[in-house]
Amino acid sequence: MILGLIDEAVANGASQAAACGIMGISSRLLQRWRKKDIGDDNRAGPTTTPGNKLSAKERSKVLAVLNSPEFRDLSPWQIVAKLAD
Repeated sequence: MILGLIDEAVANGASQAAACGIMGISSRLLQRWRKKDIGDDNRAGPTTTPGNKLSAKERSKVLAVLNSPEFRDLSPWQIVAKLAD
């Protein structure tokens, strides 16, 4: 998918470097993908969960507070300020 989008952008006049920059990859990574003929984005991402991940119980508590009538129509910034008071 990424290779196709970059090819389309280049065909429409964009530079390869600019297209890669928008997609968040380097031109060199694109060259390696094409040389190995792996097809597309082969990055795996993180394999471990973050240490500060909310537990299921914590997540449900947070969602209950955020969806309560008192906070339902507020932005996250406003909710944090109200809860900090």
